[in-house]
Amino acid sequence: MPIRINLLAEQQAIEEMRRRDPVKRATWFAGFLIGIMVLWSGYQGVKLMGAMREVNRYEAEYKKLEPDYKKVTANMDKIADAQRKWAALQSLSTNRFLWATVLNALQYAITSVDDVQVLQLKTDQSYVLTEAIKPSTNSVGNVSRGKPATSREKTLLTIDAKDYSKNPGDRILKFQEAVNGYPYFKSNLDKIELTQRAPVQSDPKNPGKSMVAFTLQCQYPEKVR
Repeated sequence: MPIRINLLAEQQAIEEMRRRDPVKRATWFAGFLIGIMVLWSGYQGVKLMGAMREVNRYEAEYKKLEPDYKKVTANMDKIADAQRKWAALQSLSTNRFLWATVLNALQYAITSVDDVQVLQLKTDQSYVLTEAIKPSTNSVGNVSRGKPATSREKTLLTIDAKDYSKNPGDRILKFQEAVNGYPYFKSNLDKIELTQRAPVQSDPKNPGKSMVAFTLQCQYPEKVR
């Protein structure tokens, strides 16, 4: 029986080991993964470029519409301002303070107390103005509506009178209660207070008669118009 000797057996064994080398297989596998990542990155880059084109298109459209938007916003602000002024004028015309009503109520209140003579009525209306805040637009494009101008109205009625009662000074409190208790003043006054009371003295215009001069101040609630 013939004997066969393979002189290349050692080289074939080395080559087989090289083909089965795990490092080489890992290298091939890593290269495959890198290739997939490169393809995925390219795909994402293409999508990003498409999204950027969409963003640029929308920005261009917005810039075209922005002047019209600003005009519309400005017109809406003008309309709102005109409506506020119109409402304020209507409120002022329908809610303005009428002194005729005060004098009409006062004539009934003072006649209910004897021996008290009203010498003088003084009315005072003052207004504290608050400047308007104009609408504004910030750098981002957000619009602040602002606030209209307002005025705070303060109304005072001062009554100077004399008490000629038998015991001068006794009718002051009664007169104050009569004014404060009259329905109109009761529902409209904020407060009524005695701000001045003179000592008992003779009346220079009526010799022999003693009297006490006093002052009442009627304060109405403040109103913002």
